[in-house]
Amino acid sequence: MVETENYTGEDCTGSSGTSNRVLTLSNIATTKQGGFLVYASGLALSVTTDYTVSHNSSASTITFLNPLWDDMLIIINYYQSSSGVGLDFNNGPLSDFGVTATRTPVTMTTDYSGNKTYTDGTDESIDIVLSPYNKKYNLDKSGLNKVYDSIAFLKPDATLNKYDKITYDSKVYRVDSVSPRDFNGTSLFNVAMLFYVENEWY
Repeated sequence: MVETENYTGEDCTGSSGTSNRVLTLSNIATTKQGGFLVYASGLALSVTTDYTVSHNSSASTITFLNPLWDDMLIIINYYQSSSGVGLDFNNGPLSDFGVTATRTPVTMTTDYSGNKTYTDGTDESIDIVLSPYNKKYNLDKSGLNKVYDSIAFLKPDATLNKYDKITYDSKVYRVDSVSPRDFNGTSLFNVAMLFYVENEWY
């Protein structure tokens, strides 16, 4: 999606009528050179001849090499790298439907007999979107096999591992798996499959 920003020369550093004035953009992901267009008073400017640009992960800057006056209208069209799409989950579902739950990190160890021991760590808060408690089954040859009881959606940089526990609304769930959902090589959010733990002390 193309981004368009409108400015005047007054938004640039330096004094009216001077060269090498700098304009800072409001991008939230790295701007791309492909499709990067700069117009001043309706005229399309040429990179390296009329301006230079620093493509930053945020606040990219344009330096106008020729004199620029305060009353000149400046229009910038550009694309951002796909890393910006990761904000869609934070600003959308997490902002609208997110809840703060308790994550208990769990370490699982297996002894020489194959017996598993689960050791709880220190509780911490985690922001997630939690689907309503609902048992989900798949049908196969052996009958009905439970797949999960609930699903949690979380930020791609949030820490959640297999065997961890999630506590919310007086229910305790154990994490079965955590998998990323990507777009164009960029993680948008993670999906955790949860099982309701009956008779769990919390």
